Amino acid sequence: MTGKDRLDKVLAVAINPGAYEQEAVAALHKARELVKREPNLAFDLPSTSCRALPWLDPADEASFEIADEASFEIEINGVSEFWLPIVLNTLSEQAYILRLKSQFICDFATPTTVRVKCDGRETACDAFKEHLDSLVKYIRSRRCEA
Repeated sequence: MTGKDRLDKVLAVAINPGAYEQEAVAALHKARELVKREPNLAFDLPSTSCRALPWLDPADEASFEIADEASFEIEINGVSEFWLPIVLNTLSEQAYILRLKSQFICDFATPTTVRVKCDGRETACDAFKEHLDSLVKYIRSRRCEA
C-alpha cells in the first residue's frame, strides 16, 4: 500500500461522522505522523502570495478617482465540508492582503455554495479573481485524483 493510499484511508476515518471522537482524533494524529515521515503527502495548496500592486501613499489614497473602483461577485458551487474552511480562510486572507472590502456568504446545503463579493481597486479585484480561479482549479484537480 502506498503512502497516499494509507493517508487517504486514515483521513477517511478521521472525517467519518460515524467514527467515535477518540478514533477520529487518533486518525488525525496518525495522518500528521504519516505526513511528517513523507512530506510529499501534504496538500500542496496554491500560494496565497499575490503580485505587488501599485499602492499609493495613504495621503494620496483618498484622491483616487471613482473610476478605479471595481466590484467582483461570483458563486462557487459544490464546495465539500472538507474544503469549505480552507476556501473561506484562503479567500479571506487574500482579500485582506489586497485591501478589498469582502463578503463571503455560505448556503450550507450539501454540498455548500459560497457567494463571494469584493469591492476595491480594479487591480486588486483582478488579482483576487486570479487567486480564486487557481484555488478552484486546484480543488477540482484534487477531486479528480481521488
